[in-house]
Amino acid sequence: MKKISSMLVALLPTLALAQSDVHYEQCKTSFNYLGADYQGTTNKNNDGSQWCYLKTAQEGAYWGNVKVETIPEFKTKTGKTCRAPSSYQGEQFYGCSSRNHTTPWCYTSETQWEECDLAEPAEILSHTHPKASKRLDRVALGSCFKTKGDMPEALARLITQQPDLFLWLGDNIYADTTDMGNMRRKYNEKKQNADYHAFLEAKIPVMATWDDHDFGRNNDGKYYPERENAQKEYLRHFDAPDNDPRLNGRAGIYEAKMLGTDDEKTHVITVDARYFRSPTFNNYGKCEGEQSTMLGEQQWQWLEQELAKPSEIKLIASGIQVLPPLYQGRSMSSYCAYGNGDQFKTAIESLGETDMSGTSYESWAEMPNERARLLRMVQKSINDGKTKTVIFLSGDQHWGEILQKDIPADAKFGKQTTVYEITASGFGQNWPYHIENPLRLPVYADTKGDGSYSKQCKLPYSYAGVTYQGCTTRDNDKPWCYTEVDESGKGVAGEWGNCAPSGAKIPTGFVGNVSNDIKNLTTSNRHLINKSGSNYGMLDIDWQNRTIKLSLQTADEEAISTIINF
Repeated sequence: MKKISSMLVALLPTLALAQSDVHYEQCKTSFNYLGADYQGTTNKNNDGSQWCYLKTAQEGAYWGNVKVETIPEFKTKTGKTCRAPSSYQGEQFYGCSSRNHTTPWCYTSETQWEECDLAEPAEILSHTHPKASKRLDRVALGSCFKTKGDMPEALARLITQQPDLFLWLGDNIYADTTDMGNMRRKYNEKKQNADYHAFLEAKIPVMATWDDHDFGRNNDGKYYPERENAQKEYLRHFDAPDNDPRLNGRAGIYEAKMLGTDDEKTHVITVDARYFRSPTFNNYGKCEGEQSTMLGEQQWQWLEQELAKPSEIKLIASGIQVLPPLYQGRSMSSYCAYGNGDQFKTAIESLGETDMSGTSYESWAEMPNERARLLRMVQKSINDGKTKTVIFLSGDQHWGEILQKDIPADAKFGKQTTVYEITASGFGQNWPYHIENPLRLPVYADTKGDGSYSKQCKLPYSYAGVTYQGCTTRDNDKPWCYTEVDESGKGVAGEWGNCAPSGAKIPTGFVGNVSNDIKNLTTSNRHLINKSGSNYGMLDIDWQNRTIKLSLQTADEEAISTIINF
Protein backbone atom coordinates (compact mmCIF):
# COMPACT_ATOMS: atom_id res chain seq x y z
CA MET A 1 0.00 0.00 0.00
CA LYS A 2 1.45 3.34 -1.01
CA LYS A 3 2.41 5.68 1.80
CA ILE A 4 3.62 9.04 0.48
CA SER A 5 5.24 10.13 3.75
CA SER A 6 7.59 7.14 3.78
CA MET A 7 8.61 7.92 0.19
CA LEU A 8 9.61 11.46 1.16
CA VAL A 9 11.66 10.23 4.08
CA ALA A 10 13.44 7.75 1.84
CA LEU A 11 14.34 10.49 -0.64
CA LEU A 12 15.27 13.29 1.73
CA PRO A 13 16.77 12.28 5.07
CA THR A 14 16.84 15.92 6.15
CA LEU A 15 13.06 15.72 6.53
CA ALA A 16 13.37 12.99 9.14
CA LEU A 17 14.64 13.05 12.69
CA ALA A 18 18.43 12.62 12.94
CA GLN A 19 20.65 11.51 15.80
CA SER A 20 23.19 14.32 16.18
CA ASP A 21 26.96 13.83 16.23
CA VAL A 22 27.36 10.06 16.20
CA HIS A 23 30.64 8.15 16.21
CA TYR A 24 31.34 6.36 12.94
CA GLU A 25 31.25 3.03 14.80
CA GLN A 26 27.48 3.54 15.02
CA CYS A 27 27.17 3.64 11.21
CA LYS A 28 26.16 0.74 9.01
CA THR A 29 29.14 -0.79 7.21
CA SER A 30 27.40 -0.03 3.93
CA PHE A 31 24.14 1.60 2.91
CA ASN A 32 22.30 2.69 -0.22
CA TYR A 33 20.96 6.19 -0.82
CA LEU A 34 19.29 7.43 -4.03
CA GLY A 35 20.63 4.49 -6.00
CA ALA A 36 24.26 4.70 -4.84
CA ASP A 37 26.01 2.33 -2.44
CA TYR A 38 28.17 3.91 0.25
CA GLN A 39 30.93 2.51 2.45
CA GLY A 40 31.51 5.45 4.74
CA THR A 41 29.53 8.71 4.85
CA THR A 42 28.12 11.38 2.52
CA ASN A 43 26.93 14.97 2.77
CA LYS A 44 24.31 14.54 0.03
CA ASN A 45 21.08 16.45 0.82
CA ASN A 46 22.37 17.35 4.29
CA ASP A 47 23.64 20.95 4.11
CA GLY A 48 27.27 19.92 3.95
CA SER A 49 27.32 17.68 7.03
CA GLN A 50 28.48 14.06 6.73
CA TRP A 51 25.85 11.48 7.64
CA CYS A 52 25.19 7.74 7.57
CA TYR A 53 22.42 5.25 8.32
CA LEU A 54 22.74 3.80 11.82
CA LYS A 55 23.17 0.16 12.72
CA THR A 56 20.49 0.56 15.37
CA ALA A 57 17.84 3.29 15.54
CA GLN A 58 18.38 5.64 18.47
CA GLU A 59 15.55 7.63 20.06
CA GLY A 60 13.53 7.27 16.86
CA ALA A 61 16.41 8.28 14.58
CA TYR A 62 17.64 5.86 11.93
CA TRP A 63 20.39 8.14 10.53
CA GLY A 64 22.88 10.50 12.12
CA ASN A 65 25.37 13.30 11.52
CA VAL A 66 28.84 11.82 11.88
CA LYS A 67 31.79 13.32 13.73
CA VAL A 68 34.33 13.61 10.92
CA GLU A 69 37.26 12.96 13.23
CA THR A 70 35.86 9.47 13.99
CA ILE A 71 35.71 8.35 10.35
CA PRO A 72 38.53 5.83 9.61
CA GLU A 73 40.71 5.62 6.52
CA PHE A 74 39.34 3.64 3.59
CA LYS A 75 41.48 1.73 1.12
CA THR A 76 41.19 0.86 -2.56
CA LYS A 77 41.71 -2.62 -3.98
CA THR A 78 45.40 -1.83 -4.54
CA GLY A 79 45.83 -0.58 -0.98
CA LYS A 80 45.88 3.14 -1.71
CA THR A 81 44.24 5.49 0.78
CA CYS A 82 41.02 7.23 -0.24
CA ARG A 83 40.98 10.99 -0.09
CA ALA A 84 39.11 12.36 2.89
CA PRO A 85 36.79 13.48 1.48
CA SER A 86 36.34 12.64 -2.20
CA SER A 87 34.54 15.45 -4.05
CA TYR A 88 32.36 14.51 -7.01
CA GLN A 89 29.61 16.48 -8.78
CA GLY A 90 28.88 18.69 -5.80
CA GLU A 91 28.92 15.85 -3.26
CA GLN A 92 31.58 15.08 -0.70
CA PHE A 93 31.90 11.58 0.71
CA TYR A 94 34.30 9.91 3.10
CA GLY A 95 35.09 6.37 2.06
CA CYS A 96 33.66 4.94 -1.14
CA SER A 97 30.59 5.49 -3.32
CA SER A 98 29.21 3.73 -6.40
CA ARG A 99 27.83 6.93 -7.95
CA ASN A 100 27.95 6.60 -11.75
CA HIS A 101 29.83 3.31 -11.42
CA THR A 102 28.96 -0.34 -10.88
CA THR A 103 30.97 -0.74 -7.65
CA PRO A 104 32.11 1.63 -4.88
CA TRP A 105 35.16 3.80 -5.67
CA CYS A 106 37.03 6.81 -4.29
CA TYR A 107 39.53 9.41 -5.36
CA THR A 108 43.13 8.70 -4.37
CA SER A 109 44.27 12.13 -5.60
CA GLU A 110 42.55 15.14 -7.09
CA THR A 111 42.21 13.41 -10.46
CA GLN A 112 42.90 9.69 -9.92
CA TRP A 113 40.33 7.19 -8.68
CA GLU A 114 40.20 3.47 -7.98
CA GLU A 115 37.63 0.86 -7.01
CA CYS A 116 37.36 -0.08 -3.35
CA ASP A 117 37.23 -3.51 -1.76
CA LEU A 118 33.66 -4.50 -1.03
CA ALA A 119 32.78 -4.23 2.66
CA GLU A 120 32.62 -7.53 4.50
CA PRO A 121 29.05 -8.12 5.72
CA ALA A 122 28.44 -8.69 9.40
CA GLU A 123 27.41 -12.15 10.56
CA ILE A 124 24.06 -13.05 9.02
CA LEU A 125 21.94 -15.58 10.91
CA SER A 126 19.40 -17.88 9.30
CA HIS A 127 15.69 -18.22 9.92
CA THR A 128 14.45 -21.20 11.89
CA HIS A 129 11.83 -23.45 10.26
CA PRO A 130 8.98 -25.22 12.11
CA LYS A 131 9.13 -28.93 12.89
CA ALA A 132 6.20 -30.96 11.64
CA SER A 133 5.77 -32.82 14.93
CA LYS A 134 5.59 -29.67 17.09
CA ARG A 135 2.06 -28.79 18.21
CA LEU A 136 1.24 -25.11 17.79
CA ASP A 137 0.03 -23.49 21.00
CA ARG A 138 0.92 -19.91 20.10
CA VAL A 139 1.15 -18.41 16.62
CA ALA A 140 2.18 -14.80 16.00
CA LEU A 141 2.00 -12.75 12.82
CA GLY A 142 3.12 -9.41 11.47
CA SER A 143 4.10 -7.50 8.36
CA CYS A 144 5.35 -4.19 6.96
CA PHE A 145 8.74 -4.11 8.69
CA LYS A 146 10.40 -0.73 9.18
CA THR A 147 13.40 0.06 11.37
CA LYS A 148 11.79 3.08 13.00
CA GLY A 149 9.38 4.10 15.74
CA ASP A 150 8.73 1.56 18.47
CA MET A 151 9.62 -1.41 16.26
CA PRO A 152 12.50 -2.39 18.61
CA GLU A 153 10.19 -2.50 21.63
CA ALA A 154 7.47 -4.41 19.76
CA LEU A 155 9.88 -6.98 18.38
CA ALA A 156 11.54 -7.39 21.78
CA ARG A 157 8.16 -7.98 23.42
CA LEU A 158 7.26 -10.52 20.75
CA ILE A 159 10.49 -12.43 21.42
CA THR A 160 9.65 -12.71 25.12
CA GLN A 161 6.28 -14.26 24.21
CA GLN A 162 8.07 -17.14 22.44
CA PRO A 163 5.50 -18.14 19.80
CA ASP A 164 5.77 -21.62 18.29
CA LEU A 165 5.49 -20.03 14.85
CA PHE A 166 5.76 -16.52 13.45
CA LEU A 167 4.31 -15.61 10.05
CA TRP A 168 5.78 -12.72 8.07
CA LEU A 169 2.91 -11.52 5.89
CA GLY A 170 4.52 -9.31 3.29
CA ASP A 171 6.37 -6.02 2.85
CA ASN A 172 9.06 -7.82 4.79
CA ILE A 173 11.36 -5.23 3.22
CA TYR A 174 10.59 -2.20 1.09
CA ALA A 175 12.49 -2.89 -2.12
CA ASP A 176 10.29 -1.35 -4.87
CA THR A 177 12.92 -2.12 -7.47
CA THR A 178 13.90 -4.20 -10.48
CA ASP A 179 17.52 -4.23 -9.24
CA MET A 180 18.08 -7.60 -7.57
CA GLY A 181 21.36 -6.40 -6.06
CA ASN A 182 19.45 -3.67 -4.28
CA MET A 183 16.79 -6.15 -3.19
CA ARG A 184 19.40 -8.55 -1.75
CA ARG A 185 21.11 -5.68 0.06
CA LYS A 186 17.86 -4.68 1.73
CA TYR A 187 17.15 -8.25 2.77
CA ASN A 188 20.66 -8.48 4.24
CA GLU A 189 20.25 -5.16 6.04
CA LYS A 190 17.11 -6.48 7.67
CA LYS A 191 18.93 -9.53 8.99
CA GLN A 192 21.81 -7.34 10.16
CA ASN A 193 19.52 -4.97 12.03
CA ALA A 194 20.26 -5.47 15.74
CA ASP A 195 16.61 -5.97 16.68
CA TYR A 196 15.95 -8.46 13.89
CA HIS A 197 19.25 -10.17 14.69
CA ALA A 198 17.85 -10.76 18.20
CA PHE A 199 14.69 -12.23 16.62
CA LEU A 200 16.82 -14.65 14.60
CA GLU A 201 18.90 -15.51 17.67
CA ALA A 202 15.69 -16.46 19.50
CA LYS A 203 15.16 -19.20 16.88
CA ILE A 204 11.42 -18.57 16.58
CA PRO A 205 10.19 -20.82 13.73
CA VAL A 206 9.10 -18.81 10.69
CA MET A 207 6.83 -19.15 7.67
CA ALA A 208 6.09 -16.29 5.28
CA THR A 209 4.51 -14.84 2.20
CA TRP A 210 5.19 -11.63 0.35
CA ASP A 211 3.32 -8.53 -0.75
CA ASP A 212 4.01 -5.85 -3.33
CA HIS A 213 7.00 -4.02 -1.83
CA ASP A 214 9.11 -7.15 -1.31
CA PHE A 215 7.74 -8.81 -4.46
CA GLY A 216 8.59 -5.87 -6.68
CA ARG A 217 6.71 -2.59 -6.89
CA ASN A 218 3.58 -0.98 -5.49
CA ASN A 219 0.42 -3.03 -6.27
CA ASP A 220 2.29 -5.03 -8.89
CA GLY A 221 1.43 -8.52 -10.11
CA LYS A 222 2.29 -10.92 -12.92
CA TYR A 223 3.63 -8.21 -15.21
CA TYR A 224 6.47 -7.34 -12.84
CA PRO A 225 9.48 -8.21 -15.05
CA GLU A 226 11.75 -9.57 -12.29
CA ARG A 227 9.30 -11.90 -10.54
CA GLU A 228 11.42 -15.02 -11.10
CA ASN A 229 14.53 -13.40 -9.66
CA ALA A 230 12.55 -11.77 -6.85
CA GLN A 231 11.36 -15.26 -5.90
CA LYS A 232 14.98 -16.42 -5.64
CA GLU A 233 15.89 -13.49 -3.38
CA TYR A 234 12.84 -14.10 -1.18
CA LEU A 235 13.70 -17.79 -0.77
CA ARG A 236 17.32 -16.92 -0.07
CA HIS A 237 16.27 -14.49 2.65
CA PHE A 238 13.96 -17.00 4.32
CA ASP A 239 16.62 -19.72 4.01
CA ALA A 240 14.60 -22.22 2.01
CA PRO A 241 16.33 -25.64 1.92
CA ASP A 242 17.95 -26.82 -1.32
CA ASN A 243 15.20 -29.37 -1.98
CA ASP A 244 12.40 -26.78 -1.75
CA PRO A 245 10.27 -27.13 -4.94
CA ARG A 246 10.15 -23.34 -5.16
CA LEU A 247 13.92 -23.41 -5.77
CA ASN A 248 13.58 -26.18 -8.31
CA GLY A 249 11.26 -24.90 -11.00
CA ARG A 250 7.93 -24.19 -9.27
CA ALA A 251 6.74 -20.64 -9.88
CA GLY A 252 5.29 -18.71 -6.95
CA ILE A 253 6.21 -18.74 -3.24
CA TYR A 254 3.08 -20.46 -1.89
CA GLU A 255 3.53 -23.41 0.51
CA ALA A 256 1.71 -25.39 3.21
CA LYS A 257 2.78 -27.27 6.33
CA MET A 258 0.82 -29.62 8.57
CA LEU A 259 2.09 -29.05 12.12
CA GLY A 260 1.26 -31.19 15.15
CA THR A 261 0.03 -34.77 15.42
CA ASP A 262 -3.18 -36.80 15.75
CA ASP A 263 -6.15 -34.57 16.62
CA GLU A 264 -3.98 -31.52 17.36
CA LYS A 265 -2.97 -30.58 13.83
CA THR A 266 -2.76 -27.03 12.55
CA HIS A 267 -2.59 -26.67 8.78
CA VAL A 268 -0.68 -23.51 7.86
CA ILE A 269 -1.19 -22.42 4.25
CA THR A 270 0.56 -19.40 2.74
CA VAL A 271 -0.80 -18.20 -0.60
CA ASP A 272 0.98 -16.06 -3.18
CA ALA A 273 -1.31 -13.20 -4.23
CA ARG A 274 1.38 -11.50 -6.35
CA TYR A 275 3.19 -13.81 -8.78
CA PHE A 276 0.17 -14.76 -10.92
CA ARG A 277 -2.09 -11.82 -10.14
CA SER A 278 -3.92 -9.98 -12.90
CA PRO A 279 -3.97 -6.17 -12.86
CA THR A 280 -6.53 -4.69 -10.49
CA PHE A 281 -6.64 -1.30 -12.25
CA ASN A 282 -5.60 -0.40 -15.78
CA ASN A 283 -2.53 1.55 -14.65
CA TYR A 284 -0.97 -1.79 -13.58
CA GLY A 285 -1.44 -3.48 -16.96
CA LYS A 286 -4.09 -4.53 -19.43
CA CYS A 287 -7.36 -5.43 -17.71
CA GLU A 288 -8.48 -9.05 -18.03
CA GLY A 289 -12.13 -8.69 -17.04
CA GLU A 290 -13.85 -11.95 -16.04
CA GLN A 291 -10.56 -13.80 -16.64
CA SER A 292 -8.81 -11.87 -13.85
CA THR A 293 -7.05 -14.14 -11.39
CA MET A 294 -5.54 -13.64 -7.96
CA LEU A 295 -3.68 -16.95 -7.64
CA GLY A 296 -3.42 -18.45 -11.13
CA GLU A 297 -5.04 -21.79 -11.96
CA GLN A 298 -2.11 -23.97 -10.89
CA GLN A 299 -2.08 -22.42 -7.42
CA TRP A 300 -5.89 -22.69 -7.19
CA GLN A 301 -5.71 -26.43 -7.86
CA TRP A 302 -2.94 -26.80 -5.29
CA LEU A 303 -5.01 -24.88 -2.71
CA GLU A 304 -8.07 -27.03 -3.34
CA GLN A 305 -5.96 -30.12 -2.67
CA GLU A 306 -4.58 -28.61 0.55
CA LEU A 307 -8.06 -27.71 1.83
CA ALA A 308 -9.11 -31.34 1.34
CA LYS A 309 -6.48 -32.50 3.86
CA PRO A 310 -7.86 -33.06 7.41
CA SER A 311 -6.76 -30.85 10.30
CA GLU A 312 -8.38 -29.29 13.35
CA ILE A 313 -7.43 -25.73 12.41
CA LYS A 314 -6.51 -24.14 9.09
CA LEU A 315 -4.58 -20.86 9.01
CA ILE A 316 -4.46 -19.24 5.56
CA ALA A 317 -1.90 -16.46 5.18
CA SER A 318 -2.27 -13.79 2.49
CA GLY A 319 -0.27 -10.61 1.96
CA ILE A 320 -3.48 -8.63 1.35
CA GLN A 321 -6.75 -8.69 3.27
CA VAL A 322 -9.36 -11.33 2.43
CA LEU A 323 -12.58 -10.54 4.31
CA PRO A 324 -13.27 -6.80 3.82
CA PRO A 325 -16.00 -6.36 1.16
CA LEU A 326 -15.55 -4.34 -2.01
CA TYR A 327 -15.10 -0.59 -1.64
CA GLN A 328 -18.08 0.91 -3.44
CA GLY A 329 -17.01 4.54 -3.23
CA ARG A 330 -15.68 4.34 -6.81
CA SER A 331 -17.33 3.18 -10.02
CA MET A 332 -17.45 -0.63 -10.21
CA SER A 333 -16.40 -0.44 -13.87
CA SER A 334 -13.07 1.08 -12.77
CA TYR A 335 -12.03 -2.29 -11.36
CA CYS A 336 -10.17 -4.38 -13.93
CA ALA A 337 -12.12 -7.50 -12.94
CA TYR A 338 -15.48 -5.86 -13.75
CA GLY A 339 -15.74 -7.02 -17.39
CA ASN A 340 -19.39 -6.72 -18.42
CA GLY A 341 -20.36 -6.60 -14.74
CA ASP A 342 -22.53 -9.72 -14.58
CA GLN A 343 -20.13 -12.09 -12.80
CA PHE A 344 -18.68 -9.25 -10.75
CA LYS A 345 -22.06 -8.28 -9.29
CA THR A 346 -23.28 -11.86 -8.92
CA ALA A 347 -20.25 -12.75 -6.80
CA ILE A 348 -20.93 -9.83 -4.46
CA GLU A 349 -24.62 -10.64 -4.23
CA SER A 350 -23.97 -14.34 -3.56
CA LEU A 351 -22.06 -13.43 -0.41
CA GLY A 352 -24.76 -11.05 0.82
CA GLU A 353 -22.63 -7.93 0.36
CA THR A 354 -24.56 -5.85 -2.18
CA ASP A 355 -25.10 -3.03 0.31
CA MET A 356 -21.66 -3.23 1.96
CA SER A 357 -18.55 -1.14 1.32
CA GLY A 358 -15.13 -1.92 2.77
CA THR A 359 -11.60 -0.51 2.74
CA SER A 360 -10.59 1.61 -0.25
CA TYR A 361 -7.12 0.05 -0.19
CA GLU A 362 -6.30 -3.09 -2.09
CA SER A 363 -7.78 -6.39 -0.98
CA TRP A 364 -9.15 -9.63 -2.39
CA ALA A 365 -12.51 -7.87 -2.83
CA GLU A 366 -11.17 -6.08 -5.92
CA MET A 367 -11.67 -9.43 -7.66
CA PRO A 368 -15.08 -10.54 -6.30
CA ASN A 369 -15.12 -13.81 -8.30
CA GLU A 370 -11.74 -14.83 -6.91
CA ARG A 371 -12.68 -13.90 -3.35
CA ALA A 372 -15.98 -15.81 -3.63
CA ARG A 373 -14.09 -18.82 -4.99
CA LEU A 374 -11.75 -18.75 -1.99
CA LEU A 375 -14.52 -18.37 0.58
CA ARG A 376 -16.62 -21.13 -0.97
CA MET A 377 -13.65 -23.50 -1.05
CA VAL A 378 -13.06 -22.79 2.63
CA GLN A 379 -16.76 -23.29 3.38
CA LYS A 380 -16.67 -26.66 1.64
CA SER A 381 -13.58 -27.69 3.61
CA ILE A 382 -15.40 -26.95 6.88
CA ASN A 383 -18.67 -28.61 5.82
CA ASP A 384 -16.81 -31.68 4.51
CA GLY A 385 -15.32 -32.12 7.99
CA LYS A 386 -11.77 -31.37 6.86
CA THR A 387 -11.33 -28.69 9.53
CA LYS A 388 -13.12 -27.19 12.50
CA THR A 389 -12.24 -23.57 11.83
CA VAL A 390 -10.48 -21.35 9.29
CA ILE A 391 -8.67 -18.15 10.21
CA PHE A 392 -7.15 -15.88 7.56
CA LEU A 393 -3.95 -14.04 8.44
CA SER A 394 -3.05 -10.88 6.51
CA GLY A 395 -0.87 -7.78 6.51
CA ASP A 396 -0.31 -4.78 4.19
CA GLN A 397 -2.57 -2.11 5.62
CA HIS A 398 -0.48 -0.50 8.41
CA TRP A 399 -3.21 -1.21 10.93
CA GLY A 400 -4.39 -4.27 12.85
CA GLU A 401 -7.94 -5.57 13.04
CA ILE A 402 -9.99 -8.67 13.76
CA LEU A 403 -12.69 -9.64 11.27
CA GLN A 404 -15.56 -12.10 11.03
CA LYS A 405 -17.54 -13.26 7.98
CA ASP A 406 -20.61 -15.50 7.91
CA ILE A 407 -20.47 -17.24 4.52
CA PRO A 408 -24.08 -17.79 3.41
CA ALA A 409 -25.44 -21.29 2.93
CA ASP A 410 -25.15 -22.67 -0.59
CA ALA A 411 -26.59 -25.75 -2.29
CA LYS A 412 -23.16 -26.79 -3.54
CA PHE A 413 -20.91 -25.78 -0.66
CA GLY A 414 -23.16 -26.48 2.31
CA LYS A 415 -24.54 -24.70 5.34
CA GLN A 416 -23.54 -21.25 6.58
CA THR A 417 -20.07 -21.15 8.08
CA THR A 418 -18.20 -18.49 10.02
CA VAL A 419 -14.57 -17.61 9.29
CA TYR A 420 -12.23 -15.10 10.90
CA GLU A 421 -9.28 -12.94 9.94
CA ILE A 422 -6.50 -11.19 11.82
CA THR A 423 -4.77 -8.35 10.01
CA ALA A 424 -1.47 -7.33 11.64
CA SER A 425 0.51 -4.46 10.13
CA GLY A 426 3.05 -3.21 10.86
CA PHE A 427 6.28 -2.86 12.80
CA GLY A 428 7.08 0.82 13.19
CA GLN A 429 4.07 1.87 11.10
CA ASN A 430 0.45 2.82 11.62
CA TRP A 431 -2.46 4.48 9.81
CA PRO A 432 -4.41 6.59 12.32
CA TYR A 433 -7.45 7.35 10.17
CA HIS A 434 -10.98 6.02 10.04
CA ILE A 435 -11.26 2.87 7.92
CA GLU A 436 -14.59 1.48 6.71
CA ASN A 437 -15.15 -2.22 7.27
CA PRO A 438 -18.62 -3.63 8.00
CA LEU A 439 -17.09 -7.10 8.49
CA ARG A 440 -14.93 -6.16 11.44
CA LEU A 441 -15.58 -8.47 14.41
CA PRO A 442 -18.88 -7.34 15.96
CA VAL A 443 -18.93 -5.55 19.28
CA TYR A 444 -21.65 -7.17 21.39
CA ALA A 445 -23.88 -5.48 23.93
CA ASP A 446 -26.60 -6.46 26.36
CA THR A 447 -30.14 -5.07 26.59
CA LYS A 448 -30.25 -1.96 28.76
CA GLY A 449 -27.69 -3.38 31.16
CA ASP A 450 -29.24 -6.85 31.74
CA GLY A 451 -25.82 -8.57 31.45
CA SER A 452 -26.72 -10.89 28.54
CA TYR A 453 -24.42 -9.83 25.70
CA SER A 454 -26.24 -11.21 22.66
CA LYS A 455 -26.92 -8.12 20.53
CA GLN A 456 -24.55 -6.43 18.10
CA CYS A 457 -23.71 -2.75 18.32
CA LYS A 458 -24.93 -0.92 15.23
CA LEU A 459 -21.88 1.05 14.13
CA PRO A 460 -21.76 3.87 13.44
CA TYR A 461 -24.62 5.49 15.35
CA SER A 462 -25.44 9.04 16.34
CA TYR A 463 -26.39 10.18 19.82
CA ALA A 464 -27.12 13.73 20.91
CA GLY A 465 -25.86 15.05 17.57
CA VAL A 466 -22.54 13.16 17.69
CA THR A 467 -21.62 10.16 15.51
CA TYR A 468 -19.80 7.31 17.25
CA GLN A 469 -17.79 4.53 15.58
CA GLY A 470 -17.55 2.51 18.79
CA CYS A 471 -18.73 2.34 22.39
CA THR A 472 -19.04 5.53 24.44
CA THR A 473 -19.35 6.34 28.15
CA ARG A 474 -21.31 9.52 27.49
CA ASP A 475 -24.20 9.80 29.98
CA ASN A 476 -23.46 6.30 31.34
CA ASP A 477 -21.00 4.82 33.84
CA LYS A 478 -20.05 2.00 31.42
CA PRO A 479 -19.21 1.88 27.70
CA TRP A 480 -22.44 1.46 25.73
CA CYS A 481 -23.81 1.53 22.18
CA TYR A 482 -27.08 1.50 20.31
CA THR A 483 -28.26 -1.90 19.12
CA GLU A 484 -30.77 -0.40 16.67
CA VAL A 485 -30.52 2.70 14.47
CA ASP A 486 -32.96 4.38 12.12
CA GLU A 487 -32.42 5.08 8.43
CA SER A 488 -30.39 8.20 9.22
CA GLY A 489 -28.06 6.32 11.58
CA LYS A 490 -29.55 7.85 14.69
CA GLY A 491 -29.88 5.52 17.66
CA VAL A 492 -33.40 4.28 18.35
CA ALA A 493 -34.52 5.40 21.79
CA GLY A 494 -34.45 2.55 24.32
CA GLU A 495 -32.52 0.21 21.99
CA TRP A 496 -29.16 0.33 23.70
CA GLY A 497 -26.90 -1.86 25.83
CA ASN A 498 -23.66 -1.93 27.76
CA CYS A 499 -20.78 -3.16 25.61
CA ALA A 500 -19.44 -6.60 26.54
CA PRO A 501 -16.43 -6.18 28.86
CA SER A 502 -13.36 -8.41 29.26
CA GLY A 503 -14.43 -11.97 30.05
CA ALA A 504 -18.05 -11.57 28.98
CA LYS A 505 -19.78 -14.43 27.16
CA ILE A 506 -20.80 -13.53 23.59
CA PRO A 507 -22.40 -15.61 20.78
CA THR A 508 -19.03 -16.58 19.25
CA GLY A 509 -17.29 -17.36 22.56
CA PHE A 510 -15.92 -14.84 25.01
CA VAL A 511 -14.46 -11.35 25.05
CA GLY A 512 -10.77 -11.62 25.85
CA ASN A 513 -9.00 -8.44 26.91
CA VAL A 514 -10.06 -4.86 26.24
CA SER A 515 -7.23 -2.41 26.92
CA ASN A 516 -7.92 0.37 29.40
CA ASP A 517 -6.31 2.60 26.77
CA ILE A 518 -8.50 1.39 23.89
CA LYS A 519 -9.73 4.91 23.04
CA ASN A 520 -6.16 5.97 22.32
CA LEU A 521 -5.40 2.92 20.20
CA THR A 522 -8.20 3.21 17.64
CA THR A 523 -10.14 5.71 15.55
CA SER A 524 -13.08 3.30 15.35
CA ASN A 525 -14.48 0.31 17.21
CA ARG A 526 -12.38 -1.76 19.58
CA HIS A 527 -11.41 -4.37 16.98
CA LEU A 528 -9.36 -1.89 14.95
CA ILE A 529 -5.89 -0.96 16.27
CA ASN A 530 -4.48 1.79 14.07
CA LYS A 531 -3.04 4.44 16.40
CA SER A 532 -0.34 2.41 18.17
CA GLY A 533 3.21 2.78 16.85
CA SER A 534 3.40 -0.94 16.01
CA ASN A 535 1.05 -3.90 16.11
CA TYR A 536 1.27 -7.64 15.60
CA GLY A 537 -1.22 -10.48 15.90
CA MET A 538 -1.39 -13.54 18.11
CA LEU A 539 -3.37 -16.77 18.28
CA ASP A 540 -3.29 -18.76 21.52
CA ILE A 541 -4.69 -22.27 21.05
CA ASP A 542 -6.11 -24.13 24.05
CA TRP A 543 -6.27 -27.70 22.79
CA GLN A 544 -7.87 -29.05 25.95
CA ASN A 545 -10.79 -26.61 25.97
CA ARG A 546 -10.87 -26.26 22.18
CA THR A 547 -10.68 -22.48 22.13
CA ILE A 548 -8.53 -19.97 20.26
CA LYS A 549 -7.77 -16.49 21.53
CA LEU A 550 -7.32 -14.02 18.67
CA SER A 551 -5.49 -10.88 19.77
CA LEU A 552 -3.80 -7.73 18.57
CA GLN A 553 -0.63 -6.79 20.43
CA THR A 554 1.28 -3.52 20.69
CA ALA A 555 4.76 -2.76 21.99
CA ASP A 556 3.17 -2.33 25.44
CA GLU A 557 0.21 -4.66 25.84
CA GLU A 558 -2.47 -6.96 24.51
CA ALA A 559 -4.76 -4.32 23.04
CA ILE A 560 -7.83 -6.40 22.25
CA SER A 561 -8.70 -10.09 22.04
CA THR A 562 -11.61 -12.44 21.55
CA ILE A 563 -11.94 -16.15 22.32
CA ILE A 564 -13.65 -18.44 19.82
CA ASN A 565 -14.55 -22.12 20.05
CA PHE A 566 -13.45 -24.75 17.55
